[in-house]
Amino acid sequence: MSYVRKLEEKNKYQLVADLGYRGKRRLRKTKIITAKNEKEAERQLILFEAELKQKEELYFGETANITLNELYPRWKEHYAKQHYSPRTFVDNCTHLEKRILPIFGDMKLRDIKKVDIAFFISDLQKKNKRLDGLDGNLAPSTIRNIYKAFASIMRAAVEWDLIDESPCRNIKLPKLKYEEGKAYSEKEVALLFERLKQRESPEKRIMVELAIVSASRQGEIAALEAKHLNPQNNSILIEQSLAVVKKGEFEEAVDGMILKETKGKRKRVVTIPKNVMDDLLRLATYKQYHLGKLGLERQWKEHVFLFSNENGKPYRPDSISQWWERFMDRNPDLPRIRFHDLRHTSATLLIHAGEHPKVIQSRLGHANISTTLNVYGHLLKETDQRASSHFEKFFIGDEEKE
Repeated sequence: MSYVRKLEEKNKYQLVADLGYRGKRRLRKTKIITAKNEKEAERQLILFEAELKQKEELYFGETANITLNELYPRWKEHYAKQHYSPRTFVDNCTHLEKRILPIFGDMKLRDIKKVDIAFFISDLQKKNKRLDGLDGNLAPSTIRNIYKAFASIMRAAVEWDLIDESPCRNIKLPKLKYEEGKAYSEKEVALLFERLKQRESPEKRIMVELAIVSASRQGEIAALEAKHLNPQNNSILIEQSLAVVKKGEFEEAVDGMILKETKGKRKRVVTIPKNVMDDLLRLATYKQYHLGKLGLERQWKEHVFLFSNENGKPYRPDSISQWWERFMDRNPDLPRIRFHDLRHTSATLLIHAGEHPKVIQSRLGHANISTTLNVYGHLLKETDQRASSHFEKFFIGDEEKE
């Protein structure tokens, strides 16, 4: 029951609006007001209750019968947006809308059991479960990401006291299979650089060279600004990334993109060759001069992106891939790889040069060395085998004696 409580301070009252029960717990909203007397305070309580009623979609009344479909919009707006990067947010929403809600959406949260999740994950591993119309099974990583989306919304349900325990706990998942990324050899990189100098603009050439020497991701390259260059030690600071988002999903989005912290919020400093740094500095100087003259036509006015159009709008990360595909078409003598594989190329060249895995981990921005070892372990084994040959010289004399 809603009521008004007089406070010690003169003309101060506390309004207490009763929103019903959440499980066994009564849900109330309070507000401190100033009123001439208790009668006026009671009138304000009626207005306060009416205001809450208009926003009743934000609150749950009786929670025993809440379904996953009813929880989803609340999770999306009040949990997922605060916890995940734009890309992870979109991926989780996609998995829930296309995979999970069609099966579990009408079920009450309390009725979803661990066995249901286990059977669901098992079913995803069967044939013909892809939604893109292609043959083959879902990748273990995809199944794990679907599970993570399910676990996320159920974790929110626990935190909000809608259920006592998540049914997603301790579910057996398929083992990850780390596919070997394609990479260019030293000779192929030399040919690539030659083609870029001959056939592409200096800006595109520098962008590809930077991708190889820094192992940066597309979104990180697109978000690189003049302020991130340090000519004193020929290094760049990678602290932000651009992500493409759906229209209307994020208020802070501009031109369908959002500027965010790097993956896992991990900043890193990467040293690059001096000639690449010199090219970046010249590009930055040109951008700053040109953008300074634009006036009202300038876009993203608080930033000086190195890779942008004539008005200062940064390249969309997906447009970089699209340009790269056209570049591949124009240069059929180069092995066809993805733009992202330039990152693999960077790591591969360092491994073949004998660089320490911890250094490679740092340059790639991996949170754990285990990720680096899992992705590039096969190359590290080859390097280890070559390393053992250095000790053979100590035993040449023994062989001759025999």
